[in-house]
Amino acid sequence: MGLLKTIVLGRPNGLRRSLAGKLGLSSPGAPAAGSSAVSTAAATAAHEPAERALGLRNEAPKDVTPPDGYEVVLHKDSLDPGKIIEIIIGGTAIAVANVGGSYYAISNTCAHAGGPLGEGSLEGTTVTCPYHGWQYDLRDGVCKTHPNAKVSTFPVQVVGNAVCVQI
Repeated sequence: MGLLKTIVLGRPNGLRRSLAGKLGLSSPGAPAAGSSAVSTAAATAAHEPAERALGLRNEAPKDVTPPDGYEVVLHKDSLDPGKIIEIIIGGTAIAVANVGGSYYAISNTCAHAGGPLGEGSLEGTTVTCPYHGWQYDLRDGVCKTHPNAKVSTFPVQVVGNAVCVQI
């Protein structure tokens, strides 16, 4: 049952689990589907910006025109320094990190076992995969644990209050 729950609701600290929790679907005692409590939670979440559901403070700016080839991914003040988050943009799962006010974007998938790097720990410009501890440099994607391994990096620009990533 644990594997099925992970498949349906996602990893404990993942995007789907966070959203399911906001809908009241992740706890064992959650109301049954169709009950008014779930319907109310679902209706509230449907009108709540996705950024807030993920715990981000500010909605991504909509009045910013990103550079050609870039997408606005979040408000620059939404992600505190020393934090990393997973975001899906343009059908691609990426991890965006704020390192002392400088933003970095890498593939969200660890080269070792597919772990979610956006759920990993961040120390300086090094992110550690939560699955098996492989470490990656955000600046170039090179794995510090196994230097022959690498993940993709994506150019980032801050335009006004928007963090923009080129996918």
